[in-house]
Amino acid sequence: MAHIIFYTKPGCMGAVRQKSLLESYGHTLEERSLLSTEWTPETLQPYLADLELKDWFNPNAPAVKSGQVIPGALSREETLELLCSDPILIKRPLMNIGGQVLAGFDAEHLKEIGLCEVPSGYNTGCHSQDQGGACASGS
Repeated sequence: MAHIIFYTKPGCMGAVRQKSLLESYGHTLEERSLLSTEWTPETLQPYLADLELKDWFNPNAPAVKSGQVIPGALSREETLELLCSDPILIKRPLMNIGGQVLAGFDAEHLKEIGLCEVPSGYNTGCHSQDQGGACASGS
């Protein structure tokens, strides 16, 4: 079983379900706030390295949903600077699993690396009904 450092937005119900699933496989989790961590391009980039630039963003972030921020429109360097300055934009969760780092809760990837298998139909994402129509602490 693995020890996972799990960066997410405090209060996110999707993260609660993700953590519960991982713990059901015997993993231990150390939750950290994605929003209060002091990110730099050097510390954040490894988590995002395996993703397309446009996929570095949380699609539910208010600035992305409103069109104020267009994922993939900036250079890698500009994107990293933006994400570090406004962490709500970062795809989450970020996970550090014994030095292996990744962004997002991709069921296929988690199965490939032997971390867990997400049952068909299992809800691991964030849904507006989790907080009576809106996430309590922003998206």
